[in-house]
Amino acid sequence: MVDVWKIPAGFSIESAVIEGCNLNPKAVIHKNFHKVKALERGHEITCMAWGDEDQNEIIMGLRNQTVKFFDTEAKAFVSSRETLAGEGPIISLGRRDGVLMTAVKSGEVTLWRGEGENVQVNTLQGGEFLCKMRQHPTEPNIFATGGKESDLTLWDLERPGEMKFQAKNVRPDMLQLRIPVWVTDIAFLEDHKTIAVTSRHKHVRLYDPNRQRRPILSFEYEDSPLTCLTVIPGQSNQIVIGTAHGRMARLDLRGKKITEPLNVFKGFAGAVKEVVAHPTLPLLFSVSLDRYLRVHHLESSKIWYKLYF
Repeated sequence: MVDVWKIPAGFSIESAVIEGCNLNPKAVIHKNFHKVKALERGHEITCMAWGDEDQNEIIMGLRNQTVKFFDTEAKAFVSSRETLAGEGPIISLGRRDGVLMTAVKSGEVTLWRGEGENVQVNTLQGGEFLCKMRQHPTEPNIFATGGKESDLTLWDLERPGEMKFQAKNVRPDMLQLRIPVWVTDIAFLEDHKTIAVTSRHKHVRLYDPNRQRRPILSFEYEDSPLTCLTVIPGQSNQIVIGTAHGRMARLDLRGKKITEPLNVFKGFAGAVKEVVAHPTLPLLFSVSLDRYLRVHHLESSKIWYKLYF
């Protein structure tokens, strides 16, 4: 049996409906926690994250920049908060010392301490829009950002006015044409030092901010925009990436044949929107544009569960 509340939160739901499910070999139980008739366009859930280390709370960012708090024990919404900052929907969420942290499409990352005490960082720095904000797993004051024409950048909430690290684009191609930048997802690897990045322009890149600004590894995977990635727990160099053409693959970033996947996960009928690896079990949870939740076995690549929402 796999309890949905033991799965890391992170799936965005464009229908604005959150559903809980219990994946049991005998029966799959799922429940809708929204009143569908009361939903509006602005209620679209654009990002999710755990609200605490015990995973008793899920925080959800909405298109209208409202954050809702869901108690997994009571299985009910307990509160909501309006977090107006910048423009566009909330694209990522986080916590620092129990304080809410939001990132919006126009680039503003805000730590909501209280009236007049909020800390805000403008992370766009000339880019078009922000796609992802990811907190450091052990240092919550450090976070990484990236987006369209906004390369990987590290920030420190203790020093909001300056960058901690800014990636440098790879060299021009053989025709001396600039390589475009469009970061779609970011993940800190198990060593908490190196950072993996996926790109809308098919790039997989690995950075070590302590060594150099340019990626220590960069290659293209297939002929499809990359949409998301997750790190495999316990495997310091393995990631799983999703594509806009409905494919998912596990890669070994320190292997001899980096561009050849260890295994490929199929069965999608639309772009893979999000993928999360279970922290202890060899399972991958993913959602795609065809509105299915899929659970793949990490080693065999087989689909264990498939549930339509």
